[in-house]
Amino acid sequence: MKIYTKTGDDGTTGLFGGSRLRKDAARIEAYGDIDELNASLGVVLAHLPTSAHSTRGWLEAVQNDLFVIGAILANPSAGSQKRAEFSSNRTADLEAHIDQMEKNMNPLKNFILPQGVPCATFLHLSRAICRRAERHVVALDSQEKIDAPLLAYLNRLSDFLFVLARWVNRQEGGTETAWVNPTGETIGQPQPDRLNATLQKLEQEKQRRKSLFEKTTTDLQKKKAEAEKNFQQSVDQIKKEGGQVDRPVRDIDLD
Repeated sequence: MKIYTKTGDDGTTGLFGGSRLRKDAARIEAYGDIDELNASLGVVLAHLPTSAHSTRGWLEAVQNDLFVIGAILANPSAGSQKRAEFSSNRTADLEAHIDQMEKNMNPLKNFILPQGVPCATFLHLSRAICRRAERHVVALDSQEKIDAPLLAYLNRLSDFLFVLARWVNRQEGGTETAWVNPTGETIGQPQPDRLNATLQKLEQEKQRRKSLFEKTTTDLQKKKAEAEKNFQQSVDQIKKEGGQVDRPVRDIDLD
């Protein structure tokens, strides 16, 4: 079979079923990105370190998935040939892999730069290509309905590639670099709920005022008791010296 056919020299390409489209059509953009993504995973596999060898089977399975997706996208719904089938179970498999890797990693608290050991950086690149492929498939979906499992898979695949990049980087002893904005603050950390923060401050102020009121009341009661004691001692001393108190003494009200 010859590699070159010359049939695409006019800027069109053939689809399953015999129809032809311009090479800049939405459908061609979509499965072209899928092809690019698949090739990028080949680069990842070529640089996969020994410490991450257990993930080789996962990546090869993804490459096979991408061939199926490409075949589906290359076959319009009106095509005469039977379309390839894509199982929704494959998305669940990716989620299981993500959960397995995250068990041994610290939770991500801020955005990180796509850096690290070589294999990790290639995985970050694949993740970015996957996002582009997803965007183009979604664009095609606005023109012709795409199977929901396929869209879900591409969305989850980018998550899988991101987590795998972090996991490989960790296996190889690489470091993660947090993105820092021009103000010098790391971005992506959970922001405090302003309403709750305000309510907490009000509650703290309430408790402070309550403590101050209780302390003031206690001090006044002590002063009242001391004043009454001193006054009674003065009255007793006057009586003892033969003096007389002409009228009843009213208790001093210090409340």
